[in-house]
Amino acid sequence: MKANTICKYSKCSLGKDGGRKHYYSCSYCAAMGNWRSLACCREHYELYIEEVLAARNAGAAPDLLPERTDLTPEELADLRTRPGEALLARTRKELGRYAVLLETSGLSEAVEAVNRDLDRTTETKTKGLIT
Repeated sequence: MKANTICKYSKCSLGKDGGRKHYYSCSYCAAMGNWRSLACCREHYELYIEEVLAARNAGAAPDLLPERTDLTPEELADLRTRPGEALLARTRKELGRYAVLLETSGLSEAVEAVNRDLDRTTETKTKGLIT
C-alpha cells in the first residue's frame, strides 16, 4: 500500500519532512466524506474544520475535496456519484492483504492498520538518517 492522501490541515507537521503528512485513505472514505479523507488524525481534522469555518466567515469558499495524490478532482467527484456497494467493492480490492481485517474488524481498523504499517515503513527508512 502507498500513501495516497495529504493532510488538509495547513499547519500539519507530522510528515516525514516536517510538512503535511502523507497517509492512506480509502475510496469509500473519500466518497462518503469521512474525516480520514481530509486529515491524518482526528485532532487535525478538528483543526482543519476550524480553518474551514474561519475561511467561510471571512467570505472565502474553501476547497473541501480530499487532497489525493492518486486521483484527480474529477475522479474524486465521480467517486461521490457511485453506489455504496460499488465503493465498498473497490475498497476491498484496494485493501488487498488487509481484506480479512476489513471483514473481521471493520473499515476503520483496516485503514488504521494500513497507516500504522506505512508509518513503520517510513520510520525504518529514515532511522539513522537524522543527525
